[in-house]
Amino acid sequence: MNYFHQVIIVTFWEYKRFFKPKNEVLGVVVMLLASMIFYFGTRYAMSDQDEKPALYVFQNLDSQLIDKLMPGFNVELISPEDESSVLDEIVLKRKGQLLLVNDQGFVLHAYKKNKDVIRGLRTVLDNYDRSMAMDSLGLSKANLDYLLKPSSIVESYVYSGNSRNRVLLAIFFASLMLLAVFLSFAYQFTAITGEKQLRITEQIVSAIKPQVWMDGKIFGITLTGLSSMAIYSLIGIVGGTLYFQFTDMPVSGILDYLYLPSILLYLPFALTGILIWNAILAAVASAITDPNNSGKSSLMMMPVLFVLASFLVIRNPDSSMAIFLSWFPLTSATSMPMRWAITEVGVWQLIGSFVLLATTFYLLRKLAAKIFRVSILISGKEPTWAEIIRLSKET
Repeated sequence: MNYFHQVIIVTFWEYKRFFKPKNEVLGVVVMLLASMIFYFGTRYAMSDQDEKPALYVFQNLDSQLIDKLMPGFNVELISPEDESSVLDEIVLKRKGQLLLVNDQGFVLHAYKKNKDVIRGLRTVLDNYDRSMAMDSLGLSKANLDYLLKPSSIVESYVYSGNSRNRVLLAIFFASLMLLAVFLSFAYQFTAITGEKQLRITEQIVSAIKPQVWMDGKIFGITLTGLSSMAIYSLIGIVGGTLYFQFTDMPVSGILDYLYLPSILLYLPFALTGILIWNAILAAVASAITDPNNSGKSSLMMMPVLFVLASFLVIRNPDSSMAIFLSWFPLTSATSMPMRWAITEVGVWQLIGSFVLLATTFYLLRKLAAKIFRVSILISGKEPTWAEIIRLSKET
């Protein structure tokens, strides 16, 4: 059999080994159940916040202020008695909130601090003080609004592609790629280190070349990650549709987020980026002898840092850092589509970044196969990177 035929066999063997449709469906069902429990649990927990908080005030308080407090609070009027006895009854025994007025302003007595109550109360009291100040100055509300009216700015831009929908789509794709990287980490680590411990690898590489075996693993596990990405993309679309449905927004609005040019650009970048990380993860896993005691295991989480670094592009897509991230092969798979989604990027930059990305994958798969070939020849203690590099040059 030729090289391509062998790679295809190994690829689909790895794919069928890890991608189990029944398990994927079960995982989706568990995720949906967990989401529903979280959603309804949160609504139940927050339901008591819909009730107006109780606020006690003296009956002789300004009626205009009481009217302003009514919409946001359940105002309880009490007769003005001895202040100390009122504080003892309302605050200590009932654990309520008492609003008083003195020469300096307002005083709130409460059993414990409630930020939501303070925020709402401050808004009402600020409006009340403003109204009193306007009345004392003889200033009408219309005149005050005229004085506080902001300046008018007519915005006109040459490039108007900074669309919020396209940014959200880019973030969605980056999140999917992060999911694929996590899956690749688990599968590569399980596949290669497990086979090395069971001494299966030596038997297989005696029949096929290490490059074929490594390429098949990279492609097979990448295909597994892409399958999971496709499933969760479908779930995202269905979830978005339900969101629009429940919020009384037109379901067709989801099409505004599915910007076809962004999708067509992201797919080849995402595919190549996942292949790169699978090649790196396979190389690291090949150098691990005992996964329980190896210091190299921490390197398997390295892809997550680079994918998360891509989100820095959103803050300023035209900065030097963003441009570097969109060209650097370990971050360009997510950074370049993000830059293209929110700013103007030349076609030559897209092509150049992708060519560099693809070239990096080609070299890394070669390196991964060489490390794999050397590592299976070493028995006993786990080899250091220096030993692997030295032996790679000799073989």
